[in-house]
Amino acid sequence: MQLIIILLVVVSILTFLSGAIVFFGSTKGNRARSAWYFAAAIFATIWMASISAFLMAEPSWGDSVDWHIKWTFSSALFLDAAFLGYTAWKAKYGKPLTILFLILAASVSCTIFMKPELLYTGFSLSPSGNSVSLNIGPMYIIYASFFGAIVPAIIVNLFLQYVKTTSIKKRKVDIVTMISFGISSIPTLIFNLIMPLMGHWNMVWMGPLALSITIIAVYYTILRYRSLNLNSIWLKFFSYIVITASLAILYMLIFSIIFAGMFRGATPSTEVIVLNFVMIFIVIILMPAISNLTMYIRSLVSGEPEQAKAQNTDDKKVEK
Repeated sequence: MQLIIILLVVVSILTFLSGAIVFFGSTKGNRARSAWYFAAAIFATIWMASISAFLMAEPSWGDSVDWHIKWTFSSALFLDAAFLGYTAWKAKYGKPLTILFLILAASVSCTIFMKPELLYTGFSLSPSGNSVSLNIGPMYIIYASFFGAIVPAIIVNLFLQYVKTTSIKKRKVDIVTMISFGISSIPTLIFNLIMPLMGHWNMVWMGPLALSITIIAVYYTILRYRSLNLNSIWLKFFSYIVITASLAILYMLIFSIIFAGMFRGATPSTEVIVLNFVMIFIVIILMPAISNLTMYIRSLVSGEPEQAKAQNTDDKKVEK
């Protein structure tokens, strides 16, 4: 569980920083879309933090656990509504559609905070895993229907933009965003909406981790197709954050799989996980020196310095 929490923290930091960089680094012409992306990143960060806190919660936490549950449910609503604004704000029906889903998200969220018993009746905290007892009634149907409507709306809107536009770059941006969002949505709907309905809460962390696919795809469209115009300094910073965090997540996932295979399903301790992240940080710092050393060794093996020196000597003789 420690590894999962740390991965969620890494993804949440990646999400928030990507939203902030996109918003503050965008030009005036892209400020509206970048603001929607930043809003989606903020609510995604709250969603991940709430899930992490609930997974770590203990009986001594008291009433704060209930607040984490409420924010887990409500922040997911605003996350998708804001991402709809990012993808559809400039479309023909994008603005009214986004405002409609924002009103729905606000209404459902207020109901969750004022009368949470309509959505869930309680929660259980145990060493085997924390869980929430959902109330399968009209409120849960409304909550699930919200995602059942907004996820297809985002995908359909991206597909219509892909069909209508004549710009090759814009078509590629729409198709990459559509595919990545669809891939992220499948595990999120399964592990964060359907499986909790059956009492399985031990895999709710899959949704936030799957969201990183969409974040990386947005970064790719900005870098490759300039879907949003960012200043070069901000774009370099964005690239550094996304690549570093993505490599760290990939490394820790591979490490945990190998560790579990070698030690019969055991999970690495917190000390081992922290040590691995320290090693990743050290490697990143030493990367330029490692690159220069590799180039130097390669030149020695190929004999390039001697060849260059001999060539310079021959050139001097010819000049004389």
